Amino acid sequence: MITRNAAIAVAIATSFVVAAPLARAEDGKTFEVSVKDHQFQPAEIKATAGTAIVFKVKNLGAEPVEFESEPLQFETVVKPNAEITVKVKPQKPGRYVFFDDLHQETKGTLVVE
Repeated sequence: MITRNAAIAVAIATSFVVAAPLARAEDGKTFEVSVKDHQFQPAEIKATAGTAIVFKVKNLGAEPVEFESEPLQFETVVKPNAEITVKVKPQKPGRYVFFDDLHQETKGTLVVE
C-alpha cells in the first residue's frame, strides 16, 4: 500500500519528467547568423525537429537587411551594425529557406532533421 506522502512524491517527480522536455522546447536552440557582403554566415544551419529555434542575426554591413522566410513565417529588418532575435516555433523535418528580401541573392537554409 502506498502512503499519501509517497503518492505525492511520485506525482511531483512525474510532473518534472513530463515538464522538462516542454521547457527545453520553449527555450529553443539559438543559432547565431551574421550577414556581411550579401552573404549569411553560416549559410546552412541544422536543427532538430520539434525544437523551437532562435535566430540571433547580426548585420555586419553598412546597409539594412530584411531577414525573411516565408515557410518559417517571419520578416524583420536588421539595421546596419545591429543585432536582432527571431523566435521560430518547432518545425517538422525539411529544408527551409531564409533570405534578405532587399538583396534576393542573399540566401541561407535551415535544415531540420
